Amino acid sequence: MTVRMGWKGAVASIAGLLVAVAAIGWTWRIDVSRRAATWLLDRGGVGPVSLTVAAIDLGGLHARDISLFGGAVRVEALTLSYDPRQLVTGTLRQATVTRPNVTLGMTESGLEVGGMSLSGTGSGPSFLDQVRIDALRIVDGHIVINTPTGPLEATVSTELAIVGTDITGSALSAEVTVPTAGRTRIEAPTIALSLADGGVGLRFTDVAVRPSDLLWEMEGLDGTLAWKNGRLAAALTSGRVNSTDTPVVVSPVHLTADASMDGPLIAFTVAGAIQPPSGTLRIEAAGHHDRSSGKGTATVTAGPVVFRAGGARPQDLFPILAGAMPDLSGSVGLSGSVSWDGAVLTPALVLRLADGVYEPKGVRLSGIRSDIALSGLWPVATRPKQIITGTVEAGGLPAIRATLTFQLLPKPALRIESSRMEFLGGRITTSPFVVDSARPNLDTTIALYQVDLGEFFKLVGVDGLGGAGRLDGTIPLSVGPGTVVIRDGHLAATEPGVIRLDSGALPKQITEAGESMTLVLQALADFHYDTLTVDLAGAAAGDGTVLLKLQGKNPNLLDGRPFHINIRLESNFDRLVDIALRSMEAAQALLRRTTGSARR
Repeated sequence: MTVRMGWKGAVASIAGLLVAVAAIGWTWRIDVSRRAATWLLDRGGVGPVSLTVAAIDLGGLHARDISLFGGAVRVEALTLSYDPRQLVTGTLRQATVTRPNVTLGMTESGLEVGGMSLSGTGSGPSFLDQVRIDALRIVDGHIVINTPTGPLEATVSTELAIVGTDITGSALSAEVTVPTAGRTRIEAPTIALSLADGGVGLRFTDVAVRPSDLLWEMEGLDGTLAWKNGRLAAALTSGRVNSTDTPVVVSPVHLTADASMDGPLIAFTVAGAIQPPSGTLRIEAAGHHDRSSGKGTATVTAGPVVFRAGGARPQDLFPILAGAMPDLSGSVGLSGSVSWDGAVLTPALVLRLADGVYEPKGVRLSGIRSDIALSGLWPVATRPKQIITGTVEAGGLPAIRATLTFQLLPKPALRIESSRMEFLGGRITTSPFVVDSARPNLDTTIALYQVDLGEFFKLVGVDGLGGAGRLDGTIPLSVGPGTVVIRDGHLAATEPGVIRLDSGALPKQITEAGESMTLVLQALADFHYDTLTVDLAGAAAGDGTVLLKLQGKNPNLLDGRPFHINIRLESNFDRLVDIALRSMEAAQALLRRTTGSARR
């Protein structure tokens, strides 16, 4: 059997029918009203029906314990106010429905109540076509819709006006519990509902949606929804998504959207824009969702947006980055897809960086390029073996071309799987290490290949020491809060070369150590070595020592007599320490800014 009126129509039916039969007999008006209403409502297709009429007169009616559709619709109390002269035109002044409880089922053909469809076309006029309710107040209504993925529940309070099949509402307040998505608060100052031609049409303005378990909310939603014969079409003409986290993660996103539902399948498109004072980030998504399985997928594109001095900045779009990347410029874009199974999101997105320049304190990174595959959105995480390239300038050293292989972990932490730098005329790599914002310590080993001897001596800060040649070796490095310690660093020359030591730059305890040291210093003024090893040791303060072990000769001393020399020189690893500390501090600051709120 097909029913057209639903529970609101049933309420209006009760009102009209009970008032109409009141004239049968004033003495037995309550009992007669109850019996007549029960009989007529059963015949009207909303039975089995039961109710109690508590009071009735020429100006109003009060009923309680109302049950329709065999208990699928229950109403604790119904109070009507009317002018008897207007009843003949089907007009009620006011109806108050207290604690209605409605249980619906969702099938492929639409909604059902008590096993009967609410979306059929039917024939002939329904009661709603002939009724007008100036003010219908619903207090603490409870609606349950049993769907294939679980029950959807809503607690609703609102004020409605019913004119035939058109219903307008104000001050709607609802709390909806959706399977796998938790509770959501909905507030709608204005809605308009049409129940014509066997379908449902809804128009809404300035709606707010506030999920309790998510760090975002939607406001200012305007749009329409149409449901007929199990098919739904919806359009969001305007709306805004706000981040509710502290600090704010994303600036407000302005949205438009379209969606359609045919049976269990929902198809949708969404367009969004973040529009701070300078620059705009545009976002587009299109996809589908299967209500029967709770699964879906969407393709997503965002940007690219160009950051530059005097224009858009990252913190304009993502306020959480304020202070973390004040001088970032370059192009950033996002594309790929996101799939979900219930509340579990699985991204397959690529974040593209191009022509980036980033200048944390004391370091300049330029020419930054990377295609980063994201494996998590909140907290942000990446797949292993992501590669980023760029040029590093720090500590007054020549520009270094660097390639970094990394993974951003959801801890949050940054795992450096490997790094390679074209530096000191050769190549430098590091062993894997992790930068953790909650644990400011790391250990790694720097490996040097064919680095320039003279440039290396400048890096380790030995005054007066220079030369020519190539070195291979390793330097173990331990970095902590404000400290860098070098232990057992060892390098060796890969071919003969030259060392030149300016003895005038050495302390007196070396230059005045005796005749034999004088001869050594003379030899080292222009020492052509055949073999050379360099051992490094450094303290937390940056001071350290360099132990040179050489075999060779000075062609201008003692007719080129060979020498075997071991000499320990004081050094200052400040440059090396500064580079290591600034790099770690910049990485930790970025981690804290971009993922700090996710830890909460």
